[in-house]
Amino acid sequence: MHPPARTGRLQRKFFFALLIVGIVPGMVALWATYHSSTATLKQAIGEGFQEIARSTSIRLATAVDDEIDRAAQLAATLASQHTQDSSAADIRSARTPAPSQQMRRLAPGLITPHVLDIWARESRHYARITVADHQGLVIASTDPAVSPRQENQAWWREGMQAPAGTAYVSNVATDAGNSDALFHIAVPIVDNPGSGSIGVVGLVLRRSLLTQMILPIHIGNTGHAMLLDTQGTPLICPVLPPTAHLIPSGLMNRLAMDHPLWLVADDDAHGGRDAIVGAAPVRFSHRLTPSSLDGNRWYTFIRQAPEETYAPVYALLLTVGIIGFGLVIVLSGLGFVVGSRIVKPITALQREAEGLRLDLATPETPNAPPPVIASLPQDYRTGDEIEDLATTFAAMRAVLEESLRTIRSQQHELIRQEKLASVGQLLAALAHDLRNPLGVIRSSAQIVLEGPQEEPIRQEMARYIIDEVDKLSQRLHDFLRYARQKPPDLTNTSAEDAVRAALKQWEAQGGHERIRVEHRFGPNLPPVRIDPEQIKEALMNVLINAREAMPDGGTLTLTTRLGSEGDVEIEVADTGSGIQTDHLARIFEPFFTTKAYGTGLGLTNVKRLIEDNGGTLAVTSEVGKGTSCTLRFRPAGAG
Repeated sequence: MHPPARTGRLQRKFFFALLIVGIVPGMVALWATYHSSTATLKQAIGEGFQEIARSTSIRLATAVDDEIDRAAQLAATLASQHTQDSSAADIRSARTPAPSQQMRRLAPGLITPHVLDIWARESRHYARITVADHQGLVIASTDPAVSPRQENQAWWREGMQAPAGTAYVSNVATDAGNSDALFHIAVPIVDNPGSGSIGVVGLVLRRSLLTQMILPIHIGNTGHAMLLDTQGTPLICPVLPPTAHLIPSGLMNRLAMDHPLWLVADDDAHGGRDAIVGAAPVRFSHRLTPSSLDGNRWYTFIRQAPEETYAPVYALLLTVGIIGFGLVIVLSGLGFVVGSRIVKPITALQREAEGLRLDLATPETPNAPPPVIASLPQDYRTGDEIEDLATTFAAMRAVLEESLRTIRSQQHELIRQEKLASVGQLLAALAHDLRNPLGVIRSSAQIVLEGPQEEPIRQEMARYIIDEVDKLSQRLHDFLRYARQKPPDLTNTSAEDAVRAALKQWEAQGGHERIRVEHRFGPNLPPVRIDPEQIKEALMNVLINAREAMPDGGTLTLTTRLGSEGDVEIEVADTGSGIQTDHLARIFEPFFTTKAYGTGLGLTNVKRLIEDNGGTLAVTSEVGKGTSCTLRFRPAGAG
């Protein structure tokens, strides 16, 4: 059967090939653009965040340093006033000098709360200002409710132990009596650089001093700044309260450096993944005590939601993707047009080839005029190799059609001659096979006619005549079977039953006394759909050949089994003389025989009978060891 036409497949292949050729570079370009843009944008954003963190840390350090300076100025003023008062007291009491410890004690009237209030008005960030002497006794304070003794307070202890030029800054913490978060600054009062502190100036500042530099920082809609300590505790965060989140230790370890930096954080403690963050340490110009900031450091921290940070990258990726997709579509359209121009002449060639196939397959009509070979159609005029191919094909078609007409004209003559040759060969074989039996019959009849014969001679002559008549009948049966084949009458039959029917008829003919017959019938074989009589006839012919191949006796093995491909097999194997290799290839040719008698049509008819019943016949043989004939049939109901 001629396969259906594959209309448009080549054109679609051109289209998809060009589409793939466009998409693959486009995807590579998009990938490269995305990664390059992402890296560049990350670098730019990270450096921007780093710079914001650095400048914020400088402003924070400056604000705290300014407060330390103010406290130091106040401490210096108090120390100077104390020195002057001590000198005047020394002059007045030269005869009765006070103990050295009493002379170094701050006088209660050295400064008044009113003076501190005036001093504190210069900044709105002071929650309290306290001056205490070297024993922790409060000299003056802006808070009347302050405890008169401060020796148990950390700020006083750190201030008293601080060397000259050193300050103490506490961490930011929520005050128990104040809703706002506060932090302390303590500066020692030193009247003599070579001696210890005579008191401490303590400032309690509101967190607003720091938040006024953190809260105004906005980066887009979600970007903001934070103040952290070394433990990752947010001291100032405009988004979440300090107790609501902690910076992961892994991120904090990466941020806690002595220099500003930026990095990509797996978790920015605000739900952001792969977020770009910047950080910088807050470095004060004053020396601080070791216990300042609870032994930690402060860091400014800048972050933004990754969705907003990478929005420009996504927009760029979308833009490049749309452009790339548009280019692919344009390229595909051009490919479709180009493919159409290429496929159109090829399709026309295919139609021409199909027409030539039909011409070759269609029987010749008697007295039909020769086909007219048209000129090259316009579809083929492409000016390239396709036009050359079309021209060559047109010339080939003309030659083929001319050759076809010649072949068809000679075919009829060959068929007629082949028929005459077959009839002549058939008649020659028939004449040869009839001549010998007729000669024996004539001789036997002539002996009987010559006169009365003895009874044994008469019976022998009669047997000769009967044998020769049987031979003639068998020869005529073979010729008629070869010349005229009856269609099979198919029924579902067991392979074993077919073999047993043929074996029974073969045994009835006799001549098998010295042959041992073995049965190897397979159990539970499916039935086969055959004509039992025709298969019995074919098996009879094979059995007769086996008997004639073992004139001195041997073993005949009959086997039924299920083949490797699901076929039902019938095998007839003998241990006779076998068939020579050069004869094995010709055993199915009509009239071919190596016997002194016979028509040479036996195996030809056997093969035809088996094939008419839907089976196959295979013959293997080895000279001196025997021959095996295998009949194969599909089980009944199989496809």
